Amino acid sequence: MIDQQPQTDSVELLDANLVKVLLVDDKPENLISLESLLYSEGENIRYLFAGSGEDALKIALREELALILLDVQMPGMNGYEVAQYLHNNSKTKDIPIIFVTAIVEQSSHVVAGFEAGAVDFLFKPLHPYITRAKVAAFINFFNQKKELEKANKAALNLNRELEQRVQDRTKELIKINKDLENFVYTASHDLKAPITNIEGLIKALQETLNDNCVELAETNSILQMIDNSIDRFKNTLTDLTEVAKLQYQEEISHDCINFEEILDDVKSHIKRMIQESEAEIYEDFSFAPGVVFSRKNLRSIVYNLVSNAIKYRDPVRKPVIKVSTYPEDAYIVLAVQDNGLGLKEQDHQKVFSMFTRLHDHTEGTGVGMTIVKRIVENSDGKIELESELGKGTVFKVYFKNQSLG
Repeated sequence: MIDQQPQTDSVELLDANLVKVLLVDDKPENLISLESLLYSEGENIRYLFAGSGEDALKIALREELALILLDVQMPGMNGYEVAQYLHNNSKTKDIPIIFVTAIVEQSSHVVAGFEAGAVDFLFKPLHPYITRAKVAAFINFFNQKKELEKANKAALNLNRELEQRVQDRTKELIKINKDLENFVYTASHDLKAPITNIEGLIKALQETLNDNCVELAETNSILQMIDNSIDRFKNTLTDLTEVAKLQYQEEISHDCINFEEILDDVKSHIKRMIQESEAEIYEDFSFAPGVVFSRKNLRSIVYNLVSNAIKYRDPVRKPVIKVSTYPEDAYIVLAVQDNGLGLKEQDHQKVFSMFTRLHDHTEGTGVGMTIVKRIVENSDGKIELESELGKGTVFKVYFKNQSLG
């Protein structure tokens, strides 16, 4: 075997960046001649020599080769046999092989060469331009392949880094969210006592004024505003507590709940609101009378959707609300349709944001729809809305259709 090897460690380091081409021929003079034909000063190519098929296999298994120029007629293992071995080995099967032969160009030899794994042929005497052009084409292909591998590796590393960043950021956000939920729960719980005390002090003040026959004409309106403010504060704290509970609540018992029963309960609770607004509520639960769900949570959903439909009614027409249910794929859908104020398309998702109120003409904490969305999503469901400004809104709540286990 004739194998050009670097003489120093520094040269070996430089060779790591060189493109390696293996020239295989049993005649040393042919190897030197072929290298001379291919060599060009300044190119990033190193030519390795092998004087037999066995030596060629050893080098191919040891080195990363861009190309093999393989003589066909060699004693011992001929070129076809070498190519067959290389083609059958997982480490070397993708190395392109160009057969170099003096055999007359016949179809039988060409077919045998391609069947052995060759990608091309060069026939002696070699044409310098054709030989260099073919070798250059495969070397360019090798360089492009290496660049692509490098780019893919960089992209893979970047993707892994980004995934890790996303995971770290997600953990951080989950922790922040949990801390915020803890704060909301604690704050809402701790604020209840002082608000109750304030409420009691206001009542005591009012009773003291009455007992002492103090003129209340100017103070009644102020006391009433204070009472209203306390009520709003208490409602907000109640909603915040409910939101926080949803984050940490344990497994809730589920029953087969009747929609009509829940709606009747809600209508009874908001009876005064219905009467004052002259709202008309129509229901149709014939296609899906019930659902397996938490009774308390289902009531909260229906209460928020129906009461909001009345709150955000259009002042120029009587509110008409249609509540219906029906099966759709793997869900039971609860639809609540109104003819109220409606929403701009860009405001649709804002409905579910905490403390967001898109209409200011009515009281509210801006938390109700956040609670509804969390209840639904915590139960593997989803909520959607369709709305058009000035025409009304349809909320659709998708409950997973499940049976009691």
